Amino acid sequence: MIPVADSHAHINPVRGLGAGEVARRFRSVGGWFIALVSLPPSAYGVEGSSVEAYVKAALIHAGECRRAREEGLIVYCLAGFHPAEVDKLIDKNGLKPLEVLELGFKVLEELSKLVDRGVIDGIGEVGRQHYKTTSERVLVANMTLEKAVEIARDKDIVVHMHLEQAGEATVELVDVVTRRLNARRGKLVFHHAEPRVAVEATRRGYQATIPGIPRLLEHVLENLEPTYTLESDYLDDPKRPGAVTTPWDMANNIARIATKSKDIEEKVYRINVDNITKTYGVKPP
Repeated sequence: MIPVADSHAHINPVRGLGAGEVARRFRSVGGWFIALVSLPPSAYGVEGSSVEAYVKAALIHAGECRRAREEGLIVYCLAGFHPAEVDKLIDKNGLKPLEVLELGFKVLEELSKLVDRGVIDGIGEVGRQHYKTTSERVLVANMTLEKAVEIARDKDIVVHMHLEQAGEATVELVDVVTRRLNARRGKLVFHHAEPRVAVEATRRGYQATIPGIPRLLEHVLENLEPTYTLESDYLDDPKRPGAVTTPWDMANNIARIATKSKDIEEKVYRINVDNITKTYGVKPP
């Protein structure tokens, strides 16, 4: 089997299959590495808008990362403060924008401590809203992103960035922050990147991960240089089955496309092994 990596997925032990079953299914079709990204506290049934709620969610997530490792997967475990939380905390929890900013900073500081303790490996996801919202909310999300980039610089860890899809402009906005903070581009991952964002990001030395859905896989594997990685963005939520895809479905589709030519097979290896080991600092399978 071709070794396949999933560069961004979620696990929900409360509502979904949980890490053990997801890892077993992925391993059975060649999965060797997965970057697991935390969900908001409410996804795990953790209520409230306190720092403690986000830390509790991160610890639940870290437990799932451990279970995936016990099934034989190499796991990079990330926890963060999703930009959609900014809007939720204002609309549903009644916080003011500056209160959300303060909360986001405190959450990231606590996550930084979890990195120091070896509980998690990186930060994610953080970034900017990909949907229409107010300018002040985008500013809060972007300032939180900058805080995460600063932590990544100091601790040499990976950050997964959830961003709008505006091509070169999206990459340039991140580049401004990266240059100012003197951060390492190779540790900053453009999550759920459409091809034009991925091409520009990797051209500038960042990493980007493209959703591994069939309509995109065929195009990128056949036409793009293998400078990116692939992700399922799996949610592990029975109310949203397969969204965006599952790690095992993605692996099967990658294997199918790889049989088309030796050139594509070589690209697949570079994407799923070489790029993963370079970005996450793990040993190849």
